[in-house]
Amino acid sequence: MENQEMQRDFDLGAILNITTSRLFTNMDDVYEVLDYLTGDSIYTHQIPRVMDAAQPYVLSLHPELKGVGDNVEINSFEDAKAFVDEQKKIFGEKLSLKPMSKTDGYSYVDPMEEVDEIHSKKTR
Repeated sequence: MENQEMQRDFDLGAILNITTSRLFTNMDDVYEVLDYLTGDSIYTHQIPRVMDAAQPYVLSLHPELKGVGDNVEINSFEDAKAFVDEQKKIFGEKLSLKPMSKTDGYSYVDPMEEVDEIHSKKTR
């Protein structure tokens, strides 16, 4: 997806899932943001690789989020919701993202080929 003019607003909690690699909302939000950023349909086993590109990219768009939520103690869904609600008072309910381009560190890998590669690395 090369159209860098397209932008979409996402809930701050969904974005913090990406910038921290911590789950503040739900996995559906993780998939939704990563699918949007890449223009692909990301499979579960692809999340770690895609996050390697998505985190710095999202933080380049919103550097004010660097470190936000990295070390907060979360023991329940209620803790996560309360933390996100507090952050929304600071940063706003939603922030805009635009899709990554090839130069942003993400490239498509066939999901079935990638799972085969992951499996072959584990059996070596």
